[in-house]
Amino acid sequence: MWLLILVLIVGVIYLLSMQGITDCNSGSLFALVKSIVEEGKLSINKFVKYTKYMDCAKREQNYYTDRSPGTSFAAVPIYLLKGNVTLVSVISGILSTALVYLITLHLVNNAVIAFLVGLIFAFCTINWRYSTTFLIHPLSTFLILLAVYGLLINFSPLVIGIIIGLSTIVEYTNLVLFFGINLAELILGNFLVIPSLVVGYGIGMIPLLLYNKKCFGSPFVTSYKYGIYFKWASSPRTTFVNPMLRGILGLLFYIKKKNGFAIPGGLLSLSPVLIFGIIGYYFLPYNVLILFLGLTLPLFLLIYKHKTYFAGGGGDYRYLSSMVPYLVIPIGVLLTNLPFLLPGVIVLAVLSFAMITAKMLALTITEKDLKEIDPLFFEKIKKKKIALMQLLRFRYWPKLIILVIKGLFVKKIHLENNTYKKK
Repeated sequence: MWLLILVLIVGVIYLLSMQGITDCNSGSLFALVKSIVEEGKLSINKFVKYTKYMDCAKREQNYYTDRSPGTSFAAVPIYLLKGNVTLVSVISGILSTALVYLITLHLVNNAVIAFLVGLIFAFCTINWRYSTTFLIHPLSTFLILLAVYGLLINFSPLVIGIIIGLSTIVEYTNLVLFFGINLAELILGNFLVIPSLVVGYGIGMIPLLLYNKKCFGSPFVTSYKYGIYFKWASSPRTTFVNPMLRGILGLLFYIKKKNGFAIPGGLLSLSPVLIFGIIGYYFLPYNVLILFLGLTLPLFLLIYKHKTYFAGGGGDYRYLSSMVPYLVIPIGVLLTNLPFLLPGVIVLAVLSFAMITAKMLALTITEKDLKEIDPLFFEKIKKKKIALMQLLRFRYWPKLIILVIKGLFVKKIHLENNTYKKK
């Protein structure tokens, strides 16, 4: 019953707030979908304009997406049926929420707490933002969650390995999560599980190896080698160069300043409720603790070194999307052991929801929209002559509420209709 209510709430809101091809990143994935369906090709020569000639790779005379191709592969059936390819992300985000509920319920045996944790994951983390755009992270998060749920309820290790292999076609860094899962199984003494996981992973990776061979001449060469704009991404030596302290603090507390506004982006600045998830690790059963550490620490320690640890133009923690569920689920375990913390969790959840909502609105709300609230307000903000709290005066509320609803559910971005010129 609670799961059904959760899925209905999340499904309706995610569908209503669904965007489309919002930038050259999603445009690059979309180009591959169109090329497969309309041309029967893996090269995107005819559709490279959607990458803005940035998020693409070039080998010999052919252009390719520089993104991992799994999300594009998954979108092909939807595009064939004339559907919005962003449904891949929306459906993945909804299913991920359901799995967060099921894993939490498995650990705490309390449907109400599992429901609350599901809502926190759905609306207080970047799962909402990226489940409404056509990017790789929602599908990647779902597949890893499915594998983790399988581990907890004793799926076949071979099947779990295949799922993680498929997830790596969607997001290459899931190789790190596969390493983390195997390390956890090794620490827990489950030695017999590891060979099946490895074999399954190899089977799941076969489509990627074939794709790389066809497009880049070798099964073990990815598009990064031939990227035409982000040339530094062609080698780990030029990709993972970020100083340790800057990267760690940035992933946790990154704040981007734009037009006089301080826009939060780090894990704990954008979703402060996750601090309760970190505390909740103390109460996890030992086997789950080791597994969750394997799903979080290796990826965190890799991404803090990444040149654009703040997810580039996203200015947030989306590179960590696949590990976010394992920071949310422990909130349920924490509340089971320390129920008096519920008010604090709710307060930070509401704050996180407000932050995520603002992040969502950043896709659609413009300077012109803000000026319609008060013609002088935006200029005063930029010149730092007015406190942001003044915007919350009662006379602004009706316009603000309308603007939020309009930004979330009415205004849409569909850049696939734009025409781009080669730079």
